[in-house]
Amino acid sequence: MTWLVRILVVLALMAHGAAADVPDKGEPPEGDAEDMSLEEISRMLDNPLGNLWIIFMENDLGRYRGKPARNSEWVNTGLIQPVLPVPLTDDWNLVTRPIIPIVTAPRFNVSARDFGDCPGNCGSGIPPFSVGSDRTTALGDIVVWSMLSPNEPPELPDGSKMVWGAGPSFRFPTATEDKFGSERWSAGPSGILLRQPPKDGHWTLGLFGQHHWSFAGSSGRDSVSHTQLQYIWWYKLPVEGEWSVGAFPMIDINWKADGGNKYNVPIGLGFSTTFFVGPMPLRVGAEIDYFVAHNNDYGPRYMLKFFIVPVIPRLVKEPLFGRR
Repeated sequence: MTWLVRILVVLALMAHGAAADVPDKGEPPEGDAEDMSLEEISRMLDNPLGNLWIIFMENDLGRYRGKPARNSEWVNTGLIQPVLPVPLTDDWNLVTRPIIPIVTAPRFNVSARDFGDCPGNCGSGIPPFSVGSDRTTALGDIVVWSMLSPNEPPELPDGSKMVWGAGPSFRFPTATEDKFGSERWSAGPSGILLRQPPKDGHWTLGLFGQHHWSFAGSSGRDSVSHTQLQYIWWYKLPVEGEWSVGAFPMIDINWKADGGNKYNVPIGLGFSTTFFVGPMPLRVGAEIDYFVAHNNDYGPRYMLKFFIVPVIPRLVKEPLFGRR
């Protein structure tokens, strides 16, 4: 198990132990959420553009197969994603999310160009190489997206809310080994559209998308034209506590690859639960994804995800402009 998996397991066990001593609805946390119930906090965590400051930590353990591997190999990617909404005005937020990948994979002794430029889950830094028994761990390319979003999502006639946001996304050539990234500076658009259910509803449905085109970097590497589409579905279970089943799989499209190596398309199923650890709200969950379409030369077959999401105090609470 990797260091991030160990952290997730330890924190989850600590959290469930602490949750046993908390009343059914939880004690109000300190700081920003002091007047919110556990149910309200859980609803805000369902919103990728919500007002809470969080650190989304995810560990993806994928099984990859293809000609370079000669068989199948495990690739592990730890993702650290602080989500930092800042109120620009009373009506608008700027939500910024850096995605920092730390990848562990078998070494590969041939050029990444033999298999296309960074096929697979490029945005998460999963590398296109894997052979032999030696493994290496390194930083991948960091992605940062920022979206402008309404502070209060508009309400629909049925009482549900429509969350939306749009803005730029950037990918930086931060990989500490060249095959862990594209060696290119890239940018493009990103956006989210998500329906939150009414207070007594159950279904949260959404779609996240971003695209990157390269505009600078190593001339020895292929240019980047890469799309990620993440479909989000969660169903709140009608049981005591904040439990949900659902998934948030990521579809990858590498437009520079040939037809057999262009798409990675997963379907997934998982769970999440939200509770307090002392005064701190915390969400933990797991998901398994199976890839119904994948890169032929070297691509994922299935992936195990574990995630933990602590809520942290907001450092910026007042609007930066146009205060009333």
